[in-house]
Amino acid sequence: MRRRVVICDELCTTLVTLYHAARALSASGIGVSEAEIAAYLKKAPASVHTICALIRDFAAAFNPVIDLTEPDTSLADDPIPGSADSPVAPVVRKALFKALDEHTRLRSWQDVQWVGFACDSQHRLEFSWSAAMDTLQKNPQRGYPGIRPIVLLSRRIGDEALALFDPLTGPIAEERGLAFSATKKIRAQVEHIRALVNRKCDALEVEMRSVQSAIIKAQSQTMSLVKNLASIGRNPPPPSQQ
Repeated sequence: MRRRVVICDELCTTLVTLYHAARALSASGIGVSEAEIAAYLKKAPASVHTICALIRDFAAAFNPVIDLTEPDTSLADDPIPGSADSPVAPVVRKALFKALDEHTRLRSWQDVQWVGFACDSQHRLEFSWSAAMDTLQKNPQRGYPGIRPIVLLSRRIGDEALALFDPLTGPIAEERGLAFSATKKIRAQVEHIRALVNRKCDALEVEMRSVQSAIIKAQSQTMSLVKNLASIGRNPPPPSQQ
């Protein structure tokens, strides 16, 4: 359960980061409509760095989630905790893979190649900053429409990440509830053991004090006996009268 809690916490952290990155890109509205594309074309290339940074952050936030939910195929005797230790990881992986597969099958997905964006066979996102900069600066009429599928994907990924935290239907809430229940039981057991240890220590302390008192009393009696014996040796009895 401890390993499951650790993995769940790591997944939560990466999913929150992914949600914020996806939300930032999707909320920017870049390339969602023809009017917005035209507006960005007028501002090009002043906004190119901002656009590339948003896409880069989205890809960089997505890949750690995929890595964290990857099944552990290690044959080591003591493998590193992986998704096999958590029932949440496969659910997260399935949701993200489904979103990626649906978007990469769209005809418009081919346009993303002009801005150096791709999804490899392992469902990891790749982004080439130099390719995006070059296309958006030199050929914005081709580059900006290529951003639209990325923005739509980020919106979908953001929705999927948020749905995973749903307190009623999301798997993370249930996993956290189980972790809390297990932690509560462990804490109760620890407190019970601590109380037993404290009682044993208190009883042992009472016994030690009794022993200490007995030792002090024995020492006092011994000193008195030594003094009496010494006194007898220094003062011999008077001679008997004839």
